[in-house]
Amino acid sequence: MKYYLLKSLKYAAAGALAGGLMATGVIADLYKVTSIAPGMSPFVVNTAISKVINTRVDNVEFQVRATGAATKHFVDAANGSVDFLFGSPTINWLLVNHIGPYAKFTNGPELEANVGMIFSYQIGPYHYITRADSGIMTLNDLRGKKVFAGPPGGAAKGVVLGAIKATTGIEAAEMDIQKFGFDAAIQAFQDDKIDVIVLPTNVPSASIQQFALTKKIRILDVDVAKMPLRKAVGATFNEIAADAYGSSQMNDEPTNTHGAIVNFSAGMHVSEDVVYKVTKAIWENLSEIHETAKWMPNTITKEGALELIASRLHPGAERYYREMGWDIPEPMVYMPKK
Repeated sequence: MKYYLLKSLKYAAAGALAGGLMATGVIADLYKVTSIAPGMSPFVVNTAISKVINTRVDNVEFQVRATGAATKHFVDAANGSVDFLFGSPTINWLLVNHIGPYAKFTNGPELEANVGMIFSYQIGPYHYITRADSGIMTLNDLRGKKVFAGPPGGAAKGVVLGAIKATTGIEAAEMDIQKFGFDAAIQAFQDDKIDVIVLPTNVPSASIQQFALTKKIRILDVDVAKMPLRKAVGATFNEIAADAYGSSQMNDEPTNTHGAIVNFSAGMHVSEDVVYKVTKAIWENLSEIHETAKWMPNTITKEGALELIASRLHPGAERYYREMGWDIPEPMVYMPKK
């Protein structure tokens, strides 16, 4: 197993602070945990898990890093430079088939085999958000508009652009697609520099609540009847309440949209014993994780934890579930297209 040993209390303190918790007098193995931007559901989930691990598991410290796209984090984990990560069945499928950000790869199936799932959860509905005074009433109004669909090279961008094309016929080239990461895009929308921002996140989202504090917003409806429901890669259909973000949300009725089942995973280079301890700590301290966000109790659940196993469980997670008598369904295996 490749891991990072903290050789002095100075480095232990720095690592613990980066993970959101200060350790005192303990030398621990430091594990890198990646996520997308602060305010997004995976960041909240991974940070909550890290706080539990850093207090409940001896000799293990999690350090959360929230930069870059999840598609890159997956490859980093497959190569052993990241230990725990926010994963997605869509990423497994893209990598195995050398699609999208992996189009130039030649070893996708081999890399994909190097990551194992710990548990799955709903990332939340994709919010297609515009200012109420933007003149944009539906997705059909997006031609020529500045639209943030997701980070360059990220799986979310492909999902959003595919949804817009399927429901409106509008191609990416007909919009001014913004090339930001999530954090920069959130700030750009807050500063009224872009017309539409699409964020996959649970309700209520802290970032969207912040928008609603300073401006009136509209969440655009997605005609999901025109979209294929690709359950194999975790696709879901969702609804956002008309008053999810209070009086500043200018919707008269619930908004239809799509979502996804995603996961918390680990590189296969991380030892079975460590992942077993991490998995055990998560489920034995679930109430602490649930306290971190209003939406968390309905998101991280034992009932949904194995709803969709992307390719494989990490052996450490599987060992815990078998010891506890959990019903483990067959994984969804992604094979290269012929």
